[in-house]
Amino acid sequence: MSDKSEKNRFSVTLTTAYVDALDRLKEEGVYLDHQDGIRDALRQLFRFHRIEPFLSGLVEEAEEDS
Repeated sequence: MSDKSEKNRFSVTLTTAYVDALDRLKEEGVYLDHQDGIRDALRQLFRFHRIEPFLSGLVEEAEEDS
């Protein structure tokens, strides 16, 4: 498993529909910014596919580090 303190940057191109949806969630106060929404979507994706460490209690630790 990789070092949890190591971070990588990714560039993602989104369609207008995704950006509009993220904008709406931000405006409604669900997320502070687009990054929060995207990170949360990834956490949910990994949990759905039962990918560690997202099944154990390590998610909270990873969130505290970010």
